[in-house]
Amino acid sequence: MAILAILRKSAILPKKEALFWLNRVSMRDTLAYLFLLFFISFLPNVILIIANFEQDQSHISFSQFLLQIIIFYPFFMMFVVVTGISILAIGSWILKWSLQRKLAYQQLWKMTSFALLWPLILYHLLFFTPLPTSYAFLVGLMLLYILMYQMILIYPKKRK
Repeated sequence: MAILAILRKSAILPKKEALFWLNRVSMRDTLAYLFLLFFISFLPNVILIIANFEQDQSHISFSQFLLQIIIFYPFFMMFVVVTGISILAIGSWILKWSLQRKLAYQQLWKMTSFALLWPLILYHLLFFTPLPTSYAFLVGLMLLYILMYQMILIYPKKRK
């Protein structure tokens, strides 16, 4: 139930109430939400990889291939999620620094992770269009930092 509440609040960002509610979410719930979000969003790609496996062009059997995907894919997704959001949060930190707001990196990390819902959905929608994937990535990135800009402006400025 907590995952659905997090999803609802993430969908209405950058509203102030949602932002402050999400900042009170535990890191355990944040990571569970992120892993589930990324797992579901990239599951069609994994299914396509499994469906397009060609035994005659591979040195391993289909069962070994399937076992590797079942074992390594979740670990790979955990690594990609944590590393990717950490890198994106550096961009949010630069935005916070230029706007001179009082926010810690930990807050920016969580804010970045919750702001990824719409950019990720938009990326996947654009992925299946004739546009190059680099355009889909850039549009999603722009949307993310527009959301981050609006969310960072909610916080007060640093005192001098």
